[in-house]
Formats: sequence, C-alpha cells, structure tokens
Amino acid sequence: MNIPNHLPAIQRPTLMVVSDVSHATFFALRDRELESAGEITIDYPPKNDTERTSIQTPSGMHSAEQSENLEMEKIHRFSHQLADELRVRVKKDKFEEIYLTASQEHLQQFLDALHSDILALVTRTLPKQVSKESPIEVLLRLYEKTA
Repeated sequence: MNIPNHLPAIQRPTLMVVSDVSHATFFALRDRELESAGEITIDYPPKNDTERTSIQTPSGMHSAEQSENLEMEKIHRFSHQLADELRVRVKKDKFEEIYLTASQEHLQQFLDALHSDILALVTRTLPKQVSKESPIEVLLRLYEKTA
C-alpha cells in the first residue's frame, strides 16, 4: 500500500504497531510503502479455563474481583509478549524506528515493558484505540499528533 504524498516519506525502516489489550497488528514502513507485517494475539485466560470469573462473598453477594484480576494479568502478559515480539522483529528486520498505538490507559504499561534499547526506537506514540481504522488513517493520526 502506498503512503499518500501529503504525508512525508519514511526515512528509516519503521515498524508501526496498532494494539489493543490482547492483539497487535504490525506494519512495515519503508520510503512510501506500508505493508502488513503480521500480528500477535494472547489467549489468556484460555477459553477452556475452568477458573471461575466471579466469586460469592460470605454475605451471598457476587464479586467480579477474580474477573478483574484475570484481566489485569492478561494485560500484563500481553505487554511482555509484545515487548518480546518487538525485540525479535527489530533484530530480524532491522527496524530503526517504532510507532506504537494503544489505548490511553494501556500505552504506558506497554512502554514500561519494553527493554531500554527497544524503547529508544519508539519515536511516535498515539494514546488512542485505533485498531479498527485503516493503517493509512493510523499513520495520519500519528503525524497529526506531532504536528
């Protein structure tokens, strides 16, 4: 897919990551080209998990505490899975920059999970959930944010 002429050409090999709390899609950006570069998804808790997602308190009321703990653990695991994946992709494909998008509430946790040498490559971030937008729209938003 071609990057529109009204956006600047990509000067250095760049990996754009569009993420939510359990899925990330990768796009390789080079010169005026944007191409799909794969995706990762976490399956936690597994669908066949027998753990309860709610508990009953001694007073007989139900609590979603365990469900919240599972969600927090899922986000924690995914942030580390994403960090590992970025390290592998940077080394293998020689990316020199990373653009990262994630919801405002999760972006910092994803950044905190990155190794310092990978974090240093993150040159643009977008604290917004944009996983349903086209890659060109996401790229446009990343450039608008820094304009």
